[in-house]
Amino acid sequence: MHQFQHSRENPCKDLLYGLQNDIHLLTKLVTLYVSFKRVDDASLVFELIANPCSYLWNILIRGYATEGKFSRSLELYSKMIRKGSRPDKFAFPFVQKSCARLSDLKMGKLVHQHLVCCGCGSDVFVNAALVDMYAKCGAVDDARLVFDKMAVRDLVSWTSMISGYAHNGYNSETLGFFGLMHSSGVKPNRVSLLSVLACDNLGALKKGEWFHSYVIRTGFQCDILVATAVIDMYATCGSLDLARKLFDETKGKDVVCWSAMISSYGVHGNGRKAIDLFNDMVKTGARPNHVTFTCVLSACSHSGLLEKGKRYFAMMKEEFGIAPKLIKFFVYGRSSWPCRTTF
Repeated sequence: MHQFQHSRENPCKDLLYGLQNDIHLLTKLVTLYVSFKRVDDASLVFELIANPCSYLWNILIRGYATEGKFSRSLELYSKMIRKGSRPDKFAFPFVQKSCARLSDLKMGKLVHQHLVCCGCGSDVFVNAALVDMYAKCGAVDDARLVFDKMAVRDLVSWTSMISGYAHNGYNSETLGFFGLMHSSGVKPNRVSLLSVLACDNLGALKKGEWFHSYVIRTGFQCDILVATAVIDMYATCGSLDLARKLFDETKGKDVVCWSAMISSYGVHGNGRKAIDLFNDMVKTGARPNHVTFTCVLSACSHSGLLEKGKRYFAMMKEEFGIAPKLIKFFVYGRSSWPCRTTF
């Protein structure tokens, strides 16, 4: 372990002792550095290899993409092509991920053409990554074309398509596609459920209640993110009683869940209930964040509880050390005129 620590600090120095021709050792070093998230060190070792194999290119491209260095990942991919090395099905998903995170649709389409030429156009994982890339780049129609041509569709491809529709505001398509996934016998995951719950079209109470029962049947009722989204959905439907019932039944409530319920009361003009719930939150030992204070101060503002709002504004700064970034929110809020002198 001491030797590895030394090599982490001096990767090139160690390699100067006649090891440049030991391809097997250099390959091990690249893999080792990437596994320890030392991708830049791995790149230095990689540069010493005269003709790196596709495996090494893949390792480094994956390493940079995994570490969030998406531009560097694409640079390596382009360099790989220029060097005449042929990518395989293991490299393309990470290249597509980089295109998606950078919203680089032009590059994504070039990669799509290239992977077809390389014979990877029928691979299920490559196609799932393609669907995700097009969806995240806003090209939902292109994503759907790829999806429809897939011989085998896994949960990832279904989820990418559903979240792509939701992210781009296609609410009807999101619900319809989720129904298609359900009828195909594919079980949902957290992402697909959250995508549907975010749809405005789910605002009808009966539809929302059906979806809540579906969440329970699929075993996601204990997932705090999904439960919070269902609470928000009920509040959007105007059913605060059902929202509060689920909130009270939810175990392990985090700050997001508390904030969602407080916000629901505030939006519907129940400022005092929002305040009571905030006080309950503090009593349980849960620590509110700036979003929570935004919710409770908004509730005070909308309900005309300005003295209460002043108290919580002071609490935000004095007891929880949160900077008063919310002043602008109040100044430009719906009932901002009386708040100018209060805050």
